[in-house]
This record gives sequence, C-alpha cells and structure tokens, in this order.
Amino acid sequence: MGKIADGVYRIRIDGRDNLTLSSPDRNNIFLLPGEGPGQEWEIQQSGSGQNGNGTYTIRQASAPLFVGFEGSPDVFERVRPLPEAREWRIVEGPRPGTVTIGVVENDLTLGLHPALIFPPLVALSPIFAEDRGWSLQPAG
Repeated sequence: MGKIADGVYRIRIDGRDNLTLSSPDRNNIFLLPGEGPGQEWEIQQSGSGQNGNGTYTIRQASAPLFVGFEGSPDVFERVRPLPEAREWRIVEGPRPGTVTIGVVENDLTLGLHPALIFPPLVALSPIFAEDRGWSLQPAG
C-alpha cells in the first residue's frame, strides 16, 4: 500500500459503521451506521514514525479535535477526541482495500471497546485474527 493522500475521509469498520464524534458534547468517539454529522475526518501525513512507517494525524473535519488517547497506549484504552494531535500508523489492512490504524509506540490498533453498549466505543486493541480492517472513503 502506498502513501495515503491528505484529505477528508469517512473511516468505516467492516464497511458499515463509521467513526463518529459524539454530539453535542464532543467527548466520545463512537461507531455508528449510516451517514450523519461528526463522521468526516481529515487525515494528514505527519512524518515518519519510530518504526519507519509513515505516520498520520486524524482530525475531526469540523472541529479542532484529534483522534487520540490519554497517556501511554494500553490494551482497551478508550480512544477519544482530544485537542492535541496524536500520530497513527496507517498500513495495509487484512483484506483488499482496507487499512489497519495503529499506534506508533507498539502493536495496538484502533478497534472496538469490549463494553457491550450501543453505540459501540472505540479503543486501542490487540490485533485479532477476525479483524476485517478499516476502509477510508473520501468524503464529499
């Protein structure tokens, strides 16, 4: 997979649920089906990560909030909208046309939080054999 072009995308897991900024509080990132507000994210290349892969920031297109987490990356740490930019590795995913979005510091990736609630929360997750990847669809 080559470099991802800087731009605004909808980020989908399993091709159906969109990474969504909660409204109106803007304190959470959920996975929601369909199209709605808070689902457009600006991805920009930010440099080369520690592991040699290109790194990117992911910012809400309509607010100065970045996809991030607090502190050091840990298993099932909630992913939240934060005012500070966090770098992510975006590499080829497990299926054609998909990507894996991972932290720079270790092998954790963007995935589902284990809490069985609706709407589902997003968390840092180990890589599982059943992972299907994220798809990036240009918004607009």
